[in-house]
Amino acid sequence: MGKYRYLAVALLVVGIAFFTSWLLRTLGETPLVKTGELNREPDYFFDEFVATARDAQGKISYRLEAKQLEHFPYNYSMTLEKPYIELFNEKEQPWQTWAEQGIFFEKRRLLTLSGKVRIHRAADEINQPVTLSTESITLDMRKKIAKTSSDVQVTSGEDILNATGMMVDLQSGRVELHSKVKGKYEVPKQK
Repeated sequence: MGKYRYLAVALLVVGIAFFTSWLLRTLGETPLVKTGELNREPDYFFDEFVATARDAQGKISYRLEAKQLEHFPYNYSMTLEKPYIELFNEKEQPWQTWAEQGIFFEKRRLLTLSGKVRIHRAADEINQPVTLSTESITLDMRKKIAKTSSDVQVTSGEDILNATGMMVDLQSGRVELHSKVKGKYEVPKQK
């Protein structure tokens, strides 16, 4: 009986070894704890929407429209298709902005626009109309500042400036061109 006992123990050990090997391979394929994959799907969307933001005094700060908006909770961003933005200030005409696409980062209040970006301010009693054209730009909605490192064209009346890189203070209207500035200035005709 001693031999059968050793044989039974040996078979039991071999069986446990095979079971353990199988169990480890199976567990290696599917972890016991999920790793929490990042869900990059939108949690909501809007078609043909308009949103208005107000400042602390209740005055309209900006108005945002788009053909479509998708909100992504994993990074608090929104993608915009065909966005249109009006940025208001007290003294001048509002700045109007058009683009093909945009990404709005909620927490930082930054709007990155791309594809045929155009920013326009209509003429008023003091200022000529101004149009800025570029392929990409970032708007800081809190500070009302627009920045780009791309090529840009600035037109005002008959005057045209081309440059690479720009910063615009949309409250004061101050435009700073960074490099490779070339332009054409039409001297006003005297009457």
